[in-house]
Amino acid sequence: MLADLERLIELQQVDLRLQELTRQIELFPQRRAEAEQELARARQVVADGRARHTESLKERKKLELDVKSIEERVRKHKDQLYEVKSNEAYRALQQEIEADEKLKAQAEDRELEAMIAAEELEKQIKAAEAELARIEQRVAAALRQLDEEQAERQKESAEHTAQREALRRQIEGDTLAVYDRIARAHGGIALAEARDEVCQVCRIHIRPQTFVEVKRNDQLHYCESCHRILYYLPATPPGVEQPVEAGT
Repeated sequence: MLADLERLIELQQVDLRLQELTRQIELFPQRRAEAEQELARARQVVADGRARHTESLKERKKLELDVKSIEERVRKHKDQLYEVKSNEAYRALQQEIEADEKLKAQAEDRELEAMIAAEELEKQIKAAEAELARIEQRVAAALRQLDEEQAERQKESAEHTAQREALRRQIEGDTLAVYDRIARAHGGIALAEARDEVCQVCRIHIRPQTFVEVKRNDQLHYCESCHRILYYLPATPPGVEQPVEAGT
């Protein structure tokens, strides 16, 4: 096989793997952000629950003060019953006492409701805190895994980049320029295997005489349809591992 053609096949395999590695590496910030967003949402649930619980306690304290205030007012009115001089004033005080006692009962009911609500909120907060602890552990593990994966991908990318540069130095300049031009036009796939008189990328038939020439692998031939560089891989004997096919 023509040396440059063999190196181009290997270069394309390296370039395609680098493309995939680059895509994966670019996704790591998004994957990390998604994991952190899950943790942020869980923390917000706990924070919101605590805020509601604080407001509930404030409301309960206010109701307690309201009850005490009404009780004090009722006590004063009852003391005044012994001081009034007329039946009309006595009845007016009794009416105020009855009204205040109704207000007190209503406030006590609201105070009880606030107490029950606070207890329910405490249960919800404990459940949210337990869920947060589980999510914190899961996210921490996920972030560690992402860091490990990213380091592995970056290491592999560096190795492939070095391999790519070494290969490019071994290929004739004009040939490399053709490869780069076709690769840019076709998403990185500049070469296509020719098999059974068919381009294995665009699936268009290759003329028999051209296919015979392509099979020699002694110069560059191009697909008349997609204009990629064609190459031919001889049939692999049984038991021999087939190399990875570039461009498929």
